Amino acid sequence: ILSENSPTPDRQGSANIEPVSANITPVDEETFKIWSSISGEQYDKNYIANMIAHHEGAIEMAKIAQSNAKHSELKDLASKIIASQKPEVDKMLNWQKEWGYPTTSGADMQDHSAMGMMNLMTSANEELKKSTGDNFDAAFIDLMIKHHQEAIDMSLPGANNAQHQEIKNLAQTIITSQTLEVEQMKQWKVDWGY
Repeated sequence: ILSENSPTPDRQGSANIEPVSANITPVDEETFKIWSSISGEQYDKNYIANMIAHHEGAIEMAKIAQSNAKHSELKDLASKIIASQKPEVDKMLNWQKEWGYPTTSGADMQDHSAMGMMNLMTSANEELKKSTGDNFDAAFIDLMIKHHQEAIDMSLPGANNAQHQEIKNLAQTIITSQTLEVEQMKQWKVDWGY
């Protein structure tokens, strides 16, 4: 998640989260610990870099779902993911420029801390492209649940560890919206016998 060259923060971030997120616990303790261990500007730089890559991966998965999913509910969710995450990517790219952070997306990429995440997403998306029908829907749901839970785990420390209020707000939005989507996808797994 973080590059080997990421500077060590000068103080440890707090693992405490705001009360609004208090009922949400991390799924991957290791991811949560990594993100809890950094704070301030270093949290913001790494969070933006990794969340841009994370969102771009989800958008690509969602585009595949728009054509390969069997259930219209998944196609609707895919459209919702694209509609919500594309503007968030645009915001984060603008923050990188505004705050003087290295570019982490596209041809201008200067910060490669998110490359591992980008490579994992490319591999997962290549596998998804080969599936259709129930096989696709089951695989997409499993991958998107895991993907959303990673974003939630990255975002949980944001309320205390982010420097900019914009990052704190985005982290809370991600926690709230993606938790609801995870709950919905888990229900679909039950409803559809996956």
